[in-house]
Amino acid sequence: MRIRLLFLLMGLLPFSTLAHVVNVSLSSQYSFLSIDPVSALLLLIIAICYFRGSRKIGKRIASKQQEYRRQVRWFWFGWLTLAIALISPIDSIGEQLFSVHMVQHEMLMMIAAPLLVLSRPEQTILRGGQGFLIPIFHGLTGRSPHMLRFYRQLATPLWGWLIHFFGLWLWHLPFLLNASLTSSWVHSLQHATFLLIAWVFWYSVFRLDKSNSMSAVISLFTTGIHASLLGALLTFSPSIWYSPYAHTTQQWGLSPIEDQQLGGLIMWMPAGIVFIAAALVTLARLLRSNTQGNQASHSNQSNQ
Repeated sequence: MRIRLLFLLMGLLPFSTLAHVVNVSLSSQYSFLSIDPVSALLLLIIAICYFRGSRKIGKRIASKQQEYRRQVRWFWFGWLTLAIALISPIDSIGEQLFSVHMVQHEMLMMIAAPLLVLSRPEQTILRGGQGFLIPIFHGLTGRSPHMLRFYRQLATPLWGWLIHFFGLWLWHLPFLLNASLTSSWVHSLQHATFLLIAWVFWYSVFRLDKSNSMSAVISLFTTGIHASLLGALLTFSPSIWYSPYAHTTQQWGLSPIEDQQLGGLIMWMPAGIVFIAAALVTLARLLRSNTQGNQASHSNQSNQ
């Protein structure tokens, strides 16, 4: 558990170097092909480590080939989503349009994060990066039982919900998001936070004991409600929340308020649908599991 969660901290934070700063000058130019070389290199290193690790592990688990191959597919879909969100023109256009910025964040938090959590990539990447990754993780984790309890607590539905709630709402306060648009350091922290809270949240939902499944359902439903509420507030607000975008949207044929409304809709509708759909799937699995358990119990009693 501690290696997995520490991988989360180490693996997500570097991507924050992809911060983009809005230049409020309309005469400024941006390149559709601009790529952060550090971010691209980090993505490449993770891909190479995972590829090497998956080849090693795949040969040793012949009895679970189908399940592991499914996890491998999830990883590559999640990794590709990260790459598209962070080193494609989406990143450059997001400097000009709040709505595209929201598309980028939704790709990170609603697509890449759950896919990567489902793929369980930690051990595979560590296996592929043996020799330089594992010593780093071991050195940082230590042997403290307090740290181990802390990591386990982060993986509960309550803490996953709280971390996601406060992280999402705090970073959408105007003074914080405006600061992220004018400071590369603040925006680096924002990206790191969004990736971190998304991983912790989906980890708490998908990788739990069966006894916590109803908590996961409640977490998903209520997160869908509060995330949709934030999107609705942005959509129906009569004023602009984020002043840097007031100078960058006209060249795309949108007024600042139209751009904000579109961004709010992107946060409101798709995010709400994903959370509610995940909650319904989790609830269906819980009910099916309970039904099968009851049938098995009745069968045992009849046999006795």
